[in-house]
Amino acid sequence: MAVCKAREVPRNQACRFVRRSDEGRAKRRRWPSFGPRIGSRAESLHGPVAGRRQAVAGPFLWVAPALAYLFFFWGYPALYAVILSFTDASLGREAARFTGGSNYIRMFQDPLFWISLKNTGMLLAGSVVLEVSLGLWVALHLHKASRFAKGLLTTVLLLPWLFSELVTALTWRWIFHEPFGLLNALLGQFGLGGVAWLGRPGTAMGALMLASLWQGLGMSTLVILAALKGIPPRLTDLAALEGAVGWKGVRHVILPQIKGVLLLDSLLVAIKSLGAFTLVYALTGGGPGTGTEVLATYMYRLIFFFYEPGYGSALGIALTLLFMFLVFLVRLLQKEGEDLRAREAS
Repeated sequence: MAVCKAREVPRNQACRFVRRSDEGRAKRRRWPSFGPRIGSRAESLHGPVAGRRQAVAGPFLWVAPALAYLFFFWGYPALYAVILSFTDASLGREAARFTGGSNYIRMFQDPLFWISLKNTGMLLAGSVVLEVSLGLWVALHLHKASRFAKGLLTTVLLLPWLFSELVTALTWRWIFHEPFGLLNALLGQFGLGGVAWLGRPGTAMGALMLASLWQGLGMSTLVILAALKGIPPRLTDLAALEGAVGWKGVRHVILPQIKGVLLLDSLLVAIKSLGAFTLVYALTGGGPGTGTEVLATYMYRLIFFFYEPGYGSALGIALTLLFMFLVFLVRLLQKEGEDLRAREAS
């Protein structure tokens, strides 16, 4: 009507044509929406409140399949494991009975739990120290290499990471095999006797750490190398003019810049080591004896060999709490580092 009044056009066919053309252009400019528009026909039929509810609920329909997948394959099993951890569920009983926290009390009184926890801590600490430190050393050298050498060596380092843990375990099991293994064959060339690498607790744990290092070194190197590329070259050049070269430059210039990335890489390696199952089970089977029994393999034996899903679920909940503690600890260290840098900047 504003166009009609401005042009002093009477109420006739020409005015209606102008008004309809303006409405058509306005509709074409509208973005597509997931639900009915305010003032639309759906709102006129069901009322303004129902129309707004449909407009809000529309986007959630797109993520409903993903939410259903997460619930049925992650949420429900986790909830069921929590319920089982408070029962005496066993395959030898007809019905599980609620026992409160008896499974958790039994856990602290179980010597095998403490042995598996100690072995898990040893594997975690060794893997974090080896993978992060060697990854930093390799990344520092690759950072100075040529583009061709950097691409070639990075590809070679990433190849083991592409293999599954089962393939890695079987490969290193053949290498450490006592009579016919590659390592003992090399020792025999120098007149040395073979060693039962997987038959002794100390060497078996070292074999696990070495296999884990071989598989995870490439990813740690790639993560740290990406962090090194983010350091301004002017900063390292100024530090070199001040005499901060070699280890002094790494300690006082590079490490403070990539501290957060090193913590993140340590967290990823720790999570991988804390939940290690396939590598341990396929390489050593938790042996010899309980020399390499970790929490994941002990939980597996409790459920599928000793038929105690209640106690095994309690062990799984304890393992999940350890995961959460590691994430909280690393986040706390990152926050303290950010606060320290903010105070230094101010």
